[in-house]
Formats: sequence, C-alpha cells, structure tokens
Amino acid sequence: MRILQTILIFILLAFFSAESSARIVFSSQQNSIFSIYVMNDDGSGLTRISSYAQWQDRPRWSPNGQQIAFLRDTDLSDSIILNTYIMDDDGRHMRRISKVEGHTYGIAFSPDGTELLLSKTLNRGAVPNSFGLYLLDVETASETKLSKFLMRDVDWSPDGEQIIFMHIEFWVLEKNFWMIDADGSNPHPWIPLKKNVNRSKPRWSPNGQQILYTEADLNIIEHDNGILIHPTGTYRYIIRNADGGEEQILEIPQGWMPNSVSWMDNGKAVLICAFDDVDHLDDPDSSMQLYRYDLATKEITQLTHDHEHKMNVDWINDNVYAVSPLGKYPLRWGELKKTYSNTR
Repeated sequence: MRILQTILIFILLAFFSAESSARIVFSSQQNSIFSIYVMNDDGSGLTRISSYAQWQDRPRWSPNGQQIAFLRDTDLSDSIILNTYIMDDDGRHMRRISKVEGHTYGIAFSPDGTELLLSKTLNRGAVPNSFGLYLLDVETASETKLSKFLMRDVDWSPDGEQIIFMHIEFWVLEKNFWMIDADGSNPHPWIPLKKNVNRSKPRWSPNGQQILYTEADLNIIEHDNGILIHPTGTYRYIIRNADGGEEQILEIPQGWMPNSVSWMDNGKAVLICAFDDVDHLDDPDSSMQLYRYDLATKEITQLTHDHEHKMNVDWINDNVYAVSPLGKYPLRWGELKKTYSNTR
C-alpha cells in the first residue's frame, strides 16, 4: 500500500511540474486597443487574452490562478466608467459581475477567491456618500458596502483579516495608507502621514508579514489661484513590516517612475512596472516596462522590451494548482508534501 501511495504522489508531482508555471498578467494599449496580457514570469510566452476599444485595466489573479478579474470601461462617451469583469485565465467566459453602475478604482480578491474587494463610486458620484469599500460576491454578483472612505489602491491580507487601502480624501494633499478590518470596522492610519509625499500601490507579502508600496516626493506650491501639486521626480520602492515598523528601501534608481508593483517568487523578488527614465516620458522609444528585482542579490532584470506601455501588473505563483473549485483554498506544495508525509 505504501509503495502505491508513493508512486501516486510522484505521478502527481510530475503532472503538476509539467502543467504549472508562474505567470504575470498586465494591461497594455496597442494601436488604440486596450488589452489584457499574460506571460510567463521570465518574459516569455506573451499572449493577449482580451482586447477592447475602451479602457481595460487593473487585472488581478484569483488565488487559484484559474480566473482574472479586471476593470472595463462601460461608457461609450468620453468619460471613463470602470466596472468589474471576470474571465478565465485564457480569456474565455468573460462576464460582467458588478451590476451597479459606477466607477471602480481598485480591486482585490479575497484569500479564498469567493469575493472581490472594490473601491468605487456609485452612479458616477451623483449620490452623496456613494463612494466607499464594497464586497462583491463572485458567483452571485451581490454587493455589500463595508465603509464610506474614498480610496484607490486596495489589497487584502493573506489571512483575510485586514484590508489596506490608499486614503484619498480630497482635503489631504499627501496620500497615505489606512487599515480596516475585513468586516469594515476599526479604520485607522497604518503609518503616520508623511509631509509632501504620496504613497500608493500597497501589496501584502505572501506570508502576510510585510507590505510592499511606493512613495513619490511632491512639490506643493501655494499661489493666489490655489495649490499646484506635482511630483519632483523622486520615487522610492519600499517594503515595511505589516505592523508598521521597520522599513527597507529597495535599491532601485530614484528616477524610476512606478506604475505598479507586485510580489514575485513567493516573496523572494518584486515585480515592477515603471518608466526607467522619467526625464524622457515623451520619447516615443521610451515606455513603461516590467522588471524583476531580486531581494537577495538586488539584481534588476528587464522582462519586456517593446515600445508599448504596460500597466498594473499581478503575479501568480507556480505552486497554486487548478485542482479545487473557486471558493476553496488551492492545493499547494506544502499540503501535498504533508499528505505524503502522513502516509509514511
């Protein structure tokens, strides 16, 4: 019996090794077509899985790697009204799952994949206090409002207990991160506000112990007609302990203007979408590209090289397998090894 179990385990390991690969999803505009792309995390296998004349952006992997949620412009006028869609990881079975008309700024899956976290404004902002944080059931498309805070970037902790978001109340010049419990209670600043600095793009580490984010220094100039705010061209990529304590500034040139960041390699690397030369934004040969930053060696590897802008990256690790339905936690190497150990 033990021999049969051992053989079965090795067959499963071989199957998963052959079928799985770490992948990156991102959005890009080419020839006025807004598309969602996936590729292997070494830059190979670039594939367009969705295209649309209107805006498509902010794709996020489901925890089991089977689906991708993203935002699509549903307004054919000049305004951009982003609603939430979901599709298989190859672009099939696309469907809109946000039923209430509104503008969505950020999305994130719950750790079990059954819900999406949305920061949004309903009815184009016409209804007072319509902005806030919403939970969207992936299967039923029902929405539950968690908070009334105006926010942008959002992310859910791996244990499902907390949510981090970028607070953007209109009277705050500098943008900062707040935390809120997953039931909508206990909203509070995660770290103190920093003068003349905007913080954005928070992402929990896979183990839930750290948060990756970016900072941009600002010039805030007061004059008779109001206040002028613009970046100074200095940016930082930071990893900070989830308790708000110790921080690490990554050794990435301060002139690299970030669009988005994500964890890679199960927390051993960082995926960056950025301009590497902010002084030449209008150069037709310059575009936002994807880079891998190794946390141990501090080596930067460019993953894409064409002249099209990339936006809003997300990475899925290669130890998540499509063996469980949406709503269940995915099978991981650790669980498989534990099963094997228990049979010995």
